[in-house]
Amino acid sequence: MKAIGRPVGTTAAQTRAAVLDAAAIEFGSHGYTRTSIRRIADRAGLTSAAIYYHFPTKLACLEAVQQNALEILRAHWDPIMARDGHIAERVALLLKSGALINRKYPHMARISARAIMEDATGHSEMTDAVQNALNYTEDVFDQLIRGAVVRGELADGVPSQAVRDMISGLMRGLSNIAALEQPIDRYTAAIDAVGELFAGRLFVGLDCTPHESARASEQAARTPLAASAPNVARVATKPPKR
Repeated sequence: MKAIGRPVGTTAAQTRAAVLDAAAIEFGSHGYTRTSIRRIADRAGLTSAAIYYHFPTKLACLEAVQQNALEILRAHWDPIMARDGHIAERVALLLKSGALINRKYPHMARISARAIMEDATGHSEMTDAVQNALNYTEDVFDQLIRGAVVRGELADGVPSQAVRDMISGLMRGLSNIAALEQPIDRYTAAIDAVGELFAGRLFVGLDCTPHESARASEQAARTPLAASAPNVARVATKPPKR
């Protein structure tokens, strides 16, 4: 029978950390509605009473898990955002740090993914709990774009909002790979591919940059077919050689 309270030889802080680790795994694996205090206690090797000693409710436990996740994220991202560097370089560093975080704390991405699924079914507890972390990441994206605009790092004609949305979508998409419990090497390889994309080395066979190629395609699509009709007509009516 498990003893109530923290194990002998451990501090209250160590026990609380063990509870948070166990809770993060359970919330990430089963969501808020299917996770119980008993499941968290069993994973942590404690009794339910020991969990309630640190957290009065399951929701309070989830909120503490997410606060801990936010602190981990800030510890990795704040130093990157504080340094000078081109937007592409800083995005690459943020992605690399994301790989380190997901390797050490794989449950973080899974909790965010679970929050989206449960919110769609009318349970917003997890969405509310992860909101601070989501707000922080959105602030980071805004800061990246503002700095890039001031330093003239965006190509002419590219809307800054579009770049911001691209970065946000990229980060979320990569997080989904981690949340789906794919091998971490697959997640890391995807990040490396993004780095090659930013460096212009991911695709071959283009005579111009992808941006220039896209513009040329758009211009060709907008050109009326009738504009080339006179040339066609002249070729058709050209008298035959004798």
